[in-house]
Amino acid sequence: MRPSSVFLLLALAAAQPPPDPPRYPPRSAPPELRPGLDLAEQAIRAAACDVERRFGEGDPEANAANCAGAKTVPAAAVGRTSARLRNPKNAPPIWARAYVVATDGRKAAEVPPAAFDLGDRVGLLHPVEVRRRCLDCHAAREQLADGTRAWLSRAYPQDRAVGYALGDLRGFWWAEAPKRGR
Repeated sequence: MRPSSVFLLLALAAAQPPPDPPRYPPRSAPPELRPGLDLAEQAIRAAACDVERRFGEGDPEANAANCAGAKTVPAAAVGRTSARLRNPKNAPPIWARAYVVATDGRKAAEVPPAAFDLGDRVGLLHPVEVRRRCLDCHAAREQLADGTRAWLSRAYPQDRAVGYALGDLRGFWWAEAPKRGR
């Protein structure tokens, strides 16, 4: 094989996206994933409760009960992502990209959570539903208040996180945790 052929094969191999990791409904995931998924679920709950405290909506007592005891999980990485990003820093992890893109444009109630076997780690995606308060910043651009529209244009010039309606899938909470738990 000529050296140029070797370089071409290496370039083609590098250009191929990695295969999607095995995906499961979290409740049906293999038992060896359960400790890591439990940590990932705890990490998402803590992060979601923090956001709920900042942007709260609904029954404060129900929110407080849901968030009781929620605390950060140092062994897990957690974040939010979407197919339509506002902040490019929130791009999906590589293992989540195909699922995030495939579910864009659907209602949140139609999209189940998904667990991923990442080798020595597990990944978890939990759908985020557009609620009434979300529409203040995520409705159709022409429906946003003038001040909000101006601020978004300045702060996020490449913003794609608009055009949502009540009940839409806004994106996902994601978490990665060690497969064996703590």
